Amino acid sequence: MGNELRVGEAIIDLLANEYGVDVVFGIPGVHNIELYRGLHRSGVRAVSPRHEQGAGFMADGWSIITGRPGVCVLISGPGVTNALTPIAQAYHDSRPMLVLASTTPTDALGKNFGPLHDLPDQAKIAESVCAFSETVTDPSRLPALIERAFNVFASSRPRPVHIAIPMDVLAQPCEPFARKKLAAAKPTAPPNEILRAAEIIDSAQNPVVIAGGGCVDAGAELVAFAETLDAPVLLTGNAKGVVSAVHDLCAGNCLVFGRVQRDVESADVVVVVGTELSDTDLYNNGRALNFTGKVVRIDIDPEQINRRTIPTVGMVGDAATTLSRLTEKIRRRSTNTGRQRAREWRDHARNKTNPRFVPWLRAIEDELPSDAIVALDSTQLAYSAHWWLPATRSRSWLAPYGFGTLGCALPMAIGASIASPDRPVLAIVGDGGWLFTVAEMASATDLNSNITLLLWDNSGYEQIRESFDDVDAPRLGVDVSSNDPCLIARGFGWQTTQVDTPEQLAQALAKSFAATGPNFIRVVAPR
Repeated sequence: MGNELRVGEAIIDLLANEYGVDVVFGIPGVHNIELYRGLHRSGVRAVSPRHEQGAGFMADGWSIITGRPGVCVLISGPGVTNALTPIAQAYHDSRPMLVLASTTPTDALGKNFGPLHDLPDQAKIAESVCAFSETVTDPSRLPALIERAFNVFASSRPRPVHIAIPMDVLAQPCEPFARKKLAAAKPTAPPNEILRAAEIIDSAQNPVVIAGGGCVDAGAELVAFAETLDAPVLLTGNAKGVVSAVHDLCAGNCLVFGRVQRDVESADVVVVVGTELSDTDLYNNGRALNFTGKVVRIDIDPEQINRRTIPTVGMVGDAATTLSRLTEKIRRRSTNTGRQRAREWRDHARNKTNPRFVPWLRAIEDELPSDAIVALDSTQLAYSAHWWLPATRSRSWLAPYGFGTLGCALPMAIGASIASPDRPVLAIVGDGGWLFTVAEMASATDLNSNITLLLWDNSGYEQIRESFDDVDAPRLGVDVSSNDPCLIARGFGWQTTQVDTPEQLAQALAKSFAATGPNFIRVVAPR
């Protein structure tokens, strides 16, 4: 074939030249070599994790920091099924991810001949956690599908897209792909809805704002709106940092507390922007908030407007544009009651924090650099960190809110470090969840990632132990051990420290944040 262009090369050329893709995550294999040939040709950086689950989490972490879609390049079959957990996480948390994968050769598709890595229908398996998922046997369709994917990422609720290409199609000769530009714009709320919402907001005596991940790039507009309205802003986990923790109107991530929920339910006007108001946001055992006042809701997803509450006014639109137009129409207040309520809620959250964790959280808070990126796994110390630790800028806080999986923090932190190599990254993991993706410690060493990994070691699944106790069930399967975590970390090439007190933790963090490369701190958690 000489220097003739192949479909795999044409795909990567198109992504690099027209969409600005400069890094992808994946593990090369026989089945996707043609995509890797394209990566070599284009100069796009290819990051190799130790497991495809790591590839997905790295792409997700990278995407949170950059605001651009993370791209995974995977093999057929197990490459895709291994990555389904991070794909599902990105789906639940509304983040963009492009998954390019090889699939079974065309002449064997769906025929159950038993070729290596065969699935009955790879695209169908991924479909439920993607904006769309398709198998492409005609290469001429690829430019339009890729354009459609990036339009989803840019102009609607962002969610993963999976495109499967048979091995033989990837190897076919072809001409370079030209971009198929398709017009796409974010929805905008009509002026009459803006005016109606402004009238309702102006009538409020004790307004409240709840902001979710849909506000991640609307921080300035959200602050201007809240300041004009003099309203406290409650943030979901995916919006942490959108309003700086040091802003007087930032009530932080304390919507999980019953007292705060009751205050919100009794407010005469609540403005809900870019959030599902999900069970995860509320930790409310499935009970939706019962608003007694009027609700103004803004969301880019039309299906979300009437979900979990019927708003008085529901506007389908981009958060930044809609908030800006609303701010122009509402009257300015100067009562300062919003600041008082925000402070009361923040204080309430701290006062309700389990005293067992408070000294450790204070130690982290005292040493955490203002520009730090924080990645949290599902572990007890991290649960309290969600409302305790500060975030002063958007796109600095990584956690598995929608899916709640274990093991994501380390690979997400690696992706974040690739996206922003000059910023310190702190990952907080439990000893149980850490083992899910422990192999990615090798990836961090290869990349010389500027990561501090804090291991909260309580010799097993402590939260699950307590859950067994809560329902008077005999504990089973919860007392597991990683034996010698520091030895494991040193084996992967990390600098390691073990601490037993909050004071030692503060010292270890200060030293780690001043260093470069991957650093591991084991906290022997009090039982």
